[in-house]
Amino acid sequence: MPEPLLELGGVSRRFGSLEVVRHVDLSLERGERRALVGPNGAGKTTLINLISGRLPPSGGRIWMRGRDVTAMREARRVKAGIGRTFQVTSLFRRLAIEENLALAVAEHLGVAGRLRPDRALRSRIDARVAEITAMLHLDDYVTRPVEVLPYGIQRMVELGIALALEPSILLLDEPAAGVPRADVGLIFEAVDRLPKELAVLLIEHDIDVVFRFARRVTVLVAGEIYAEGTPHEISDHPGVRALYLGEAPRG
Repeated sequence: MPEPLLELGGVSRRFGSLEVVRHVDLSLERGERRALVGPNGAGKTTLINLISGRLPPSGGRIWMRGRDVTAMREARRVKAGIGRTFQVTSLFRRLAIEENLALAVAEHLGVAGRLRPDRALRSRIDARVAEITAMLHLDDYVTRPVEVLPYGIQRMVELGIALALEPSILLLDEPAAGVPRADVGLIFEAVDRLPKELAVLLIEHDIDVVFRFARRVTVLVAGEIYAEGTPHEISDHPGVRALYLGEAPRG
């Protein structure tokens, strides 16, 4: 068996006397598409924050490619290969899409502080920006300021910024949050076009989207893993149907 890209062992997070995440064991393989679902308050975003390094765990360990990163800060985890999006976008709203992406590519290359990169470096940045905009079908918008774009397009720009950092693991925290229903399909069509070798962990409330996207589903309830399995196994799980889908147990 290949070594997991990401592995959590007994990870917990406590805020005072409240334990929000409880002894979570989870692994993510190269190219995996996994959804993390559960009721509001289940601890999903907290778990993502623990994986990304935004929060330190109160207990347990986190490994990336077998390396213990439990104490590693968020910025170093980004450089080690963890990218993420947030429930609320955080973009340079007055800059164009191509400028937002170019800044992210330059940061990844370690040249963000250069006022005037040389021609070869500028060409490298431009080529990567063009690759990302083509992947996400943003070519028609690249020169427009973010602030004038529909919110669904802004969400895809944030996804593009995460990709600009060339992660091996991508954490998507409700990528369609706040997007008009008519535009949600655009977001998940973009997610479908992500590189196949990229491991993706997605938080999403729309169960139809989850079952279309994921090859494995992890259900979190009250901070603990309640069930794991394929979409088919999860959809047939009587406890999940009762707790998450709002259906009474059958039988």
